[in-house]
Amino acid sequence: MLVLLPVYNGQRFLTQQVESILNQSGVSTHILCRDDGSSDGSPGLLHELRLRWPERITVVEDDLGNLGASGNFSCLMRLALDLEPSGFGRAAYIALSDQDDVWHDDKVAIGLATIRSLEQARPGAPALVHSDLRVIEEDGREIAPSMARYQGLRPDLSSLPAQLLSNTLTGCTSLMNRALLEKALPVPPEAIMHDWWLSLVASALGSRRYLDQSLIDYRQHASNAIGAKAQDKPVAFKTIVHRLFDDRHGEIFRLNARQARGFLARFGAELTARQRLTTWLASQLSLPFPPLQRLIYRVLRRL
Repeated sequence: MLVLLPVYNGQRFLTQQVESILNQSGVSTHILCRDDGSSDGSPGLLHELRLRWPERITVVEDDLGNLGASGNFSCLMRLALDLEPSGFGRAAYIALSDQDDVWHDDKVAIGLATIRSLEQARPGAPALVHSDLRVIEEDGREIAPSMARYQGLRPDLSSLPAQLLSNTLTGCTSLMNRALLEKALPVPPEAIMHDWWLSLVASALGSRRYLDQSLIDYRQHASNAIGAKAQDKPVAFKTIVHRLFDDRHGEIFRLNARQARGFLARFGAELTARQRLTTWLASQLSLPFPPLQRLIYRVLRRL
């Protein structure tokens, strides 16, 4: 079981996260890390952790500089396909990890049992498993037992139309098989985020399952790249015209459309006719007319 752990100014919580990954019950884990140009003590700490667990931690050293969160993950995913740690071999399963969370000790065992059941149903196909998270303060105090309910999310939605509109995968909970990584890479520039791209590939070309249980403590602090926020209240519009031409979602619609075009260009030949039509429809979300954008959105929501 290979765990990809990108690091950027993560010194404060990194040791606790690494320990939680290496102390998984009944599963041997190996961590592949890369520092993304940290200005704190993260590089030195990574060196100390590698010395502490030399057979279980690999630290990537390169001159690529700061790639950003998604770029760092993408780099590690590419390297994961060729990595063969001594006594570990090529990874059949890969998990993504943030640097500041805490994994429950049964996270990997539960994920592996689930993904193997998916593989039995569809041998050789890409497979993805993800779960809910427990939201915690910096000091570990609970904010919410379920991030899905705290944010009003529907991570159980797994259809291609749902993924074309919204990423229902929280990447740091994901566990995938090698087939998914091989199919999804390289992550193209059109992808909004690396985990969103993985989610699309699994939904369209493989299988996936959401586990409605919190298997990670998701830590909230000032340096979170994304973080968890309570569900927003609906916006009240003054008039029908304001509502009709509201462009608050215009930018994400344009990004959705760009990602859909990239997905169609890469995988169009492997999609069913219905999937191609659905993806093409999502690619039209960039049309510069808010009422039409929302019409396309509503159609996709019903597919």
